Amino acid sequence: MSGYYPPNQHIPPQYYNINPNAAQNPNIPHVPTMVAPDGSIAHGMPESPVYHGMPVPFVQYAEPQMQQPYLNQYEDVPGAMGSAPAGTTRMRRRTAPGDNVKHRRTRSGCFTCRQRRVKCDEGHPICERCRKASRECTYPEPQTRTKGRSGSKSGKSGTDGSSPEDQDEEDSKERLGPILDDEGEEIDNDYNLLSKGQGLREPSDTPSLTLDRSPSPLTETSSATIPVLRPPLSRKTSNQATRPTASSSKATSSLPPDVRFYLEYFQDHMSHHHYALKRDSGNFLKTDFLDMAIKHEPLRYAVVGYAAYYHTLSKPDGRISSFLQYYNESVSRLRASITKHKKQSLATFLTILQLASIEEVLGDWVNLMGHQKAAYEILTRLYTPQTITQTELLRKVLLWYIRFDLFVGFQSGGESVLGREWYVVMHDYYAQKAREEPNDLTFKYEERFAYSRLVAKDSSDLFARKAKGLLSDEAFMAQLPILDEQVKNLDKNIDSVLLDPSGYVTNFPGKPDPEGIVNPYEPNVIWDGPQWTSNYLLLDMWGIIFVYNIQVSMAMRKPFDPSMAQKAYRVAQVFEAVCAYPKGPPGAIIEAQASLAIATLFLPKDPKTVQWCRRTFAKIESAGYIYSNFLRNRMLEAWGIEHSDWWLPNDEACPPIIRSIKNFVTERTTAPKDQASEDLREMKGLFSTLTISDSPLSDTTSHTPIEGVLALGAVPANLDETIIYTGGSPDFDWSYDPKLSGAGQ
Repeated sequence: MSGYYPPNQHIPPQYYNINPNAAQNPNIPHVPTMVAPDGSIAHGMPESPVYHGMPVPFVQYAEPQMQQPYLNQYEDVPGAMGSAPAGTTRMRRRTAPGDNVKHRRTRSGCFTCRQRRVKCDEGHPICERCRKASRECTYPEPQTRTKGRSGSKSGKSGTDGSSPEDQDEEDSKERLGPILDDEGEEIDNDYNLLSKGQGLREPSDTPSLTLDRSPSPLTETSSATIPVLRPPLSRKTSNQATRPTASSSKATSSLPPDVRFYLEYFQDHMSHHHYALKRDSGNFLKTDFLDMAIKHEPLRYAVVGYAAYYHTLSKPDGRISSFLQYYNESVSRLRASITKHKKQSLATFLTILQLASIEEVLGDWVNLMGHQKAAYEILTRLYTPQTITQTELLRKVLLWYIRFDLFVGFQSGGESVLGREWYVVMHDYYAQKAREEPNDLTFKYEERFAYSRLVAKDSSDLFARKAKGLLSDEAFMAQLPILDEQVKNLDKNIDSVLLDPSGYVTNFPGKPDPEGIVNPYEPNVIWDGPQWTSNYLLLDMWGIIFVYNIQVSMAMRKPFDPSMAQKAYRVAQVFEAVCAYPKGPPGAIIEAQASLAIATLFLPKDPKTVQWCRRTFAKIESAGYIYSNFLRNRMLEAWGIEHSDWWLPNDEACPPIIRSIKNFVTERTTAPKDQASEDLREMKGLFSTLTISDSPLSDTTSHTPIEGVLALGAVPANLDETIIYTGGSPDFDWSYDPKLSGAGQ
């Protein structure tokens, strides 16, 4: 991740720290290392079990060294989004001698300066501060508004029939970066959903934006990152926090047309399944999250980049420059924000998670791992297990992070870094709510998901600690039966209401593929309506069961449980059904692919099944979830097929845009810098010790015993010796050559 987070010898614990006198984060000394050595026990991942790493060194950027934890030099600032220890009231930053101090109150001047708590020179029609930063300048008496420079043209509606391509020339004049005040960022608690009433045009054509121009629109009319470090607990609900306000509506309407276009696309064509969030009954992504993206520049461009990625895939003439530029802009602004303001907020944390989601679908596991470590540092400094559960927004944020935490832990062969107490408090919260409101389906689902995460955490930690020699054989064998019982009962201990047969899809028009291995159109295969989540609840639990069986098979040197093959067929059937169901939400295939991918390891290897697997993986990649060359070639090799850069011969069923993306990703991949990088790139945690024998349809798969899997030493003691930061980050100096990718054709 070098190149966009400030470098440091002891990253990530000191990665964002600037105050050498501040107290150390008490969580850091106990953080387990992330990467197991070569030959370590194989761990799968229930969320995304077959993954890959592609180390990508990029151009380094000279930045000031950031040392030692700094967060204690700040104290709480009120905010509706976060939480803080009980009794916290409005606190102020501690200042050192000679520091410029913001004015605590302003009883005169424009509303903008009052809100930002800075002195206003009361210039008319626009004060100097608002003029410099291109902010809206409004005075209380008389109640009139005069827009600054960036707002002078921003009122132009996106519904005038012109596309972003048509407006490129005009918009280029508006894409100059704002002149920010030296005194820091403003606090803006007006969060409002991107409203359809603003007249954004229907998604049609990809905006014609290329990397040989300005990398992305820089217009910023309402810079509103939230400088909250351990935010005080809001007494408002998330719904109250997202009430429509005039100021946030103006902030949205003043955004560049292409940014507004992709935010609208995000709202209309993307769902929680693109984020593997299982269930989003409170519409977190389209309310709190989207509102923060509108207000916070780095997060906004990260969300726009993610939406642009999927929009690009939907266009036959899509170009990779259409989404890379927004990712680059997000990374650039995140670096600038961290360097300039030297503090993080919930918005910073969400930006890193969003960037990690982009890395995942592009197949860059190494950089995803780096994002996860950086996010861990921010999470544990902003919140505690007690404060993180106080609002629905924060609970969703933690669930999002937990997914990456388990992902990295399983795939690297080590423990997940987040302490078990975080998992416990989430399960306890939802278990209590499920008891208090027994008729609420959401709480029943969330309790089961939280429990499955806790079981996955225990499984990951048990095998990782044994592999590192931290558990004796006796202790390991004493704990294994307890874990075994929990895992085997995962899909059995589900509230009957969630599996109510009345919610089954019984009328599913369609004919099974004669080349398929399952019939997804059978009645009573998947649920619909409020019970749609049950499909993913079972897929999720089956994924954890598959991973556990791989771990046990390696540790105990015994073949897979014979019942796993039948369960793998069941996963394949549910996967095909949720993907083919016409009433399914967008992104259904993206979330469902995780359990399907690892289930294929338990399927037989007859020609028909192998061909079905190849076509299915091609379909998944065509939908936007790209696997690594190494993963594909190992799978092809296991099936007795020559290595190839696509799942099917002659690029069959490979869309041109996917070919462009894969070529681009391949070109930016270089040789790993060390053995740990090589292990991650080649997924040694899953493939180096796993062999699946050929077997007829009626047979189950078998596994070759592993020599010395649990006798390995500990991973490197120093964090900088691990892989997580040996690769670069695809920031705004990505070497992009249209000729290589075919995007310019």
